[in-house]
Formats: sequence, structure tokens, C-alpha cells
Amino acid sequence: MISDHLKKIKRINTSNFERSKYLRLDANERSLPFEKKVLKKFKEEVNNFTVQAYPKNNNKILNLLSKKEKLPKEYISYFSGIDNNLKYIFEIFSNKEIYIGSIYPTYGMIDVYSKIYKLKIKKLSENKILENVDKVVRSKKLAFIYIANPNQPSGNLIDYNKLSLIAKKAEKFNKYLILDEAYIDFTSQKSLSSLVKKNKNLIVLKTFSKCPGIAGLRFSYMITNPKLNLIINSIKPPYDVSYFSLKCAEFLLKNNIYFKNYLKEIKKIRLFINSEAIKRNLRVKDTCANFFYISIKRSKIKNLIKKLFIKKILVKYIDFGNYKDFIRVSYGSKNQMTRILNSIKRYV
Repeated sequence: MISDHLKKIKRINTSNFERSKYLRLDANERSLPFEKKVLKKFKEEVNNFTVQAYPKNNNKILNLLSKKEKLPKEYISYFSGIDNNLKYIFEIFSNKEIYIGSIYPTYGMIDVYSKIYKLKIKKLSENKILENVDKVVRSKKLAFIYIANPNQPSGNLIDYNKLSLIAKKAEKFNKYLILDEAYIDFTSQKSLSSLVKKNKNLIVLKTFSKCPGIAGLRFSYMITNPKLNLIINSIKPPYDVSYFSLKCAEFLLKNNIYFKNYLKEIKKIRLFINSEAIKRNLRVKDTCANFFYISIKRSKIKNLIKKLFIKKILVKYIDFGNYKDFIRVSYGSKNQMTRILNSIKRYV
């Protein structure tokens, strides 16, 4: 029998059309094309072995991640996306606890997993994060605290010193802090991963989906103390990341220039968007992530999205809180950004 609580989970199916034919500015994906030599290198990795064999040797990728993070590889493990990584975390921490603490709204899978594992969400305000954490961290019923930094949908960044204090407080009360740093590369703030040696209750999640932008290959990794690392790895499937994905991630780690080049382009495009929006009398709200918001009258948003869809352009509307009068747009190339701004100016 299917559990009744699972029948109540409602998800929106967004995969009923071919997205490759659209300008994808709705899902915080990379839309800037990779250099041809990068794609050529990826294609070279397609052979009988990479498509037929189980990916058993993980030392190469772990050694490269260890070098990148300046931590022993015992602190690191990789997964097929942060979403799967989070699922394993929910599994090991949701035994008898009643709720989790999380910034809200945040990454959508937090809602989904909370319903699956019957955990309530204690909502933490981004603006009063220290005070909010202080209230929940003492509770015996708390499973863990989840913070995405920068967060989405807000794109806001919490100061490193504040996060450091939260990590110390969580450890003091023997609670785990899950820090999702999917968008951290788009900021100048350093990662909290350097604290995992001192703080056994800190778990840092990172991904290659946002930077350098290989979301389709599903590669992420976790940084935490070796004991917890072993426990989480004991419940995950042995071959959850494909050999091809590992080889592509390995190439990018060996050639860090592709991370740097992409981030340089995003910085240039931020400035471009601000100046071009002013020319068109459009109000833009920037974030610390790889997306921005454009202010649109709420009454016009649905019609605008339909017209953009006809023009093969995808954007996101978040009908929640402070985002009801905005559409969200992922950063792309100058040509792509000119196209979306001109289209919005034409239709609104």
C-alpha cells in the first residue's frame, strides 16, 4: 500500500516539451555556450568503456576535489546532484525528530523531502537569521538546520561571520548545519568548507550545475567530517554518478580556467544588464547568484510569459511573498540578454 502522506505530495511537471529549442532563462542553468574545444573534449570521453563499465575508480576525482578544497579526501564525497545528496541527509537525520530549521522560501526539494520524511519546517527569516537560529537550535526535536547561501529564490547572501557563528552555535547544541553553497562561486565570499575540520557538525554542499554550468551531467559533492562522510556514503548507491559525468568533471577540475572564464563573463553581463535595463526603463533587481529579477506589473505577468513562450523564451514567475511583481531571469550572453530585454519592453 502507498502511504497516504505520499499521495498528498503535488509536483508540477515541467518536462512536457523539448527545452533544447528554447532560450532557457527559467531554471538558473548556464545558457552561455561552452567553447568548442571543451565540448570536443567531452565527446572524446564517449567510448565503449565509459558507457559500458560501472564507475568504480573514484580516486582521481577525489584527489582533484581535495586539491581544490585544500582538504584531505576523507572529508569529501560526490553525488549525482545536491538533490540526491540532500535525500541521504534527510534519511539519516529524520528518525525521531519533529522538524527542521530552514530559510524559507528556499530550494524546492526541502519542501518535498520534508513531506516525504514527515518533518515540519520551522521557517527562519534571512533578515533575522541569528536570532531565529538561536530559538530553534536548542530544541531536542530539531533534526538539522538547512541554509542555502546564497539562497534562492531571493539570491541573498548571508555574511561569512554570521554563518560562522551559526555553525558554532549548532555544534554547541550538537545540531547539524547543512550549508548549501550551490551559488557561492558567483560571490566574492569564501566558502565555509574550511571550517569542517574544526566543526564536526558542519556539512557543506557544492555543485558543478551552476558553475561551471554542467547541470545536465548531475555532479555535486559534499564536505564534512570523515565519520559522517562514511555514514552517508554507506546508504547511497555505489554507482550513482556516471563514468561520463566523472570524466567531464575531472577535465574541468584539471582546467580551472573554464570556471574563471565563466564567472568573468557573468560579471560583465551584470553590468551590461543594469545599463541596458535603464535604457529601456525597466527596473532590475540583481542577486548574488546567477539570476536577476525584472519588475513587471502582476496583472501583466501571465500574458507576458505566454508571449515569451511563443517566442521560444523561458522565464520564471515565483508567486510568493516579495516576488509577486517580478519575473526571474537567468544570466546569459549579451545577445541573449538583449533579446529578452527587447521582448519584455515590446510586450509590457
